[in-house]
Amino acid sequence: MHRQKDRYRGDEGFVLVTALMILLVLTLIGIYMSNQTNTEIQIAGSDKVQKQTFYEADGGTEFAAEILEQNIACIAFKENGAGATFIGQGPDIALDNSIGVAEASRQLWQNALGKYSGGTTPYPSDSTRDLWIPPAYAAGAPHTNITIEGIADLSPGSSIIFAAGYLGLGRSIAAAGVVMDYEIDSQHIGPANSESLIQIEYRHVVGREDPFCRYD
Repeated sequence: MHRQKDRYRGDEGFVLVTALMILLVLTLIGIYMSNQTNTEIQIAGSDKVQKQTFYEADGGTEFAAEILEQNIACIAFKENGAGATFIGQGPDIALDNSIGVAEASRQLWQNALGKYSGGTTPYPSDSTRDLWIPPAYAAGAPHTNITIEGIADLSPGSSIIFAAGYLGLGRSIAAAGVVMDYEIDSQHIGPANSESLIQIEYRHVVGREDPFCRYD
């Protein structure tokens, strides 16, 4: 009977070691899964920030196109009335307290192609820009910088020729005009040092200016 009891005691020790090994494996699996979950959360968060930064930069091009149209119609923003206010004591202005305009860019529609793209300075940036959103922001806070440059060109015309049988002659109608092709660059600085840069081409047809001066 004594020998049988000793044998059972040996089996109890083996079961204990086995249980500890299983517990260790389960613990390692738990740690691995936890690390994987944290990594996926970080990736998802980073992806969200990058998408948000991209769409903010894209939205900047939409604002810039509208401001450009209004600047052509209302040169130097002079006809905006109370909507244009000075930022602090400096020469820069804020349009409806929504968009900052550099003092040198009040006639940004006249920016020639190559003003920014022809140089070596990165653009747009906090030091090289025509517009920025919002007009006032704390250091390091998310914001959008915009540059605009363009060139005047002739648009191709179309010709329609039709016969006037009763006259025995041909008649033609042709149409063409002057357009202004612009390059709009928008840079958004987002949270966590994220950054997106978008460039679009925008065409303005001369003679189709909006008669109203709205910057909102």
